[in-house]
Amino acid sequence: MSTINRLEWSRQVALLNETIKTFQADPSPDQLAAAIRQMQSYAEAARLGGIEIPQRFTVN
Repeated sequence: MSTINRLEWSRQVALLNETIKTFQADPSPDQLAAAIRQMQSYAEAARLGGIEIPQRFTVN
């Protein structure tokens, strides 16, 4: 996995986590829609190969 893909994957995970935390703090329909859009964007990038998701994730 290249460094660029690893950094992009990490950025996408951080963005997704923040969106979900925001929804948990304010479970409004708008926040739910934002969380769903972010998950769809993440899944689409992975499907198209825009980001490379590692088989295993190790936290340092």
